[in-house]
Amino acid sequence: MGGSRNLVEEEPTSMIYKCQIFPTKKDFKRLVDHFAMQQNFEWKVKRSNRTTLHLVCLIYNFTWKLRVVRRDEMTYFQVRSFIDEHICPLEKVHLRHR
Repeated sequence: MGGSRNLVEEEPTSMIYKCQIFPTKKDFKRLVDHFAMQQNFEWKVKRSNRTTLHLVCLIYNFTWKLRVVRRDEMTYFQVRSFIDEHICPLEKVHLRHR
């Protein structure tokens, strides 16, 4: 299969980085779920609409944030900002796990 290696299409990897491209929001969420499971934390949607998806750490006041956007001229979503600073204390993480 040809195309850009930057485009996530099949199996999720454990990497998320600025300017990364996703064909759909569903593909993006699948990668974030996989990433969060590997890093042992949970996230929640702070804002979601037709062109933006903004995720934050489930535990209030921690700095992990991720935002993807789709501009009108684009048919894909792109990571615009990513703060990969996840420092939740382990006891808080385990109290919140579902």
